[in-house]
Amino acid sequence: MKLSTRSTYGMRALVELALASGHGPISAAVIARRQELSVAYLEQLLHRLKNERVIRSVRGPRGGYVLAKEPRRITMGAVVRVLDGERDSGVSRGRNGHRRNGTTGEVRGLSRGESQDAHRHAQQIVHAVRRCVHERLAQSLDAVTLQDLCDEVRSMAGEPLDHRYVFHI
Repeated sequence: MKLSTRSTYGMRALVELALASGHGPISAAVIARRQELSVAYLEQLLHRLKNERVIRSVRGPRGGYVLAKEPRRITMGAVVRVLDGERDSGVSRGRNGHRRNGTTGEVRGLSRGESQDAHRHAQQIVHAVRRCVHERLAQSLDAVTLQDLCDEVRSMAGEPLDHRYVFHI
């Protein structure tokens, strides 16, 4: 699991929707303006969230998006999985970075067999570290709800942010 820009932007949009909950739908353009995001990119994210029934769209001149679930039932782990998809544990299959002797493929100072064993051992350690970190990140994100983020935003502002949304009839 990776906390990408895509999933971070999606979380920001969901917080906007959660804070405006009960005041009607919010358009992608309004969310994008408030969060200083590209409307086109945000619409792609909102479309994914809608397909997974995290949000709903409301059509019409006063349409937009609303949450499909209560904020306390939406975890950030679920949002990351929707927006970034399931990923492997982030194990890199690239080169190990060891200097090699000429064309033999041997690590300097080690025979070919020892070099292969050292490389295999190093890759096992890398895999274990990345898997462990990946699992802990997934557990942490699954423990944070949209309600938690909204509470944090309100706390940081020192006042209820619901007053920030003014609607004129």
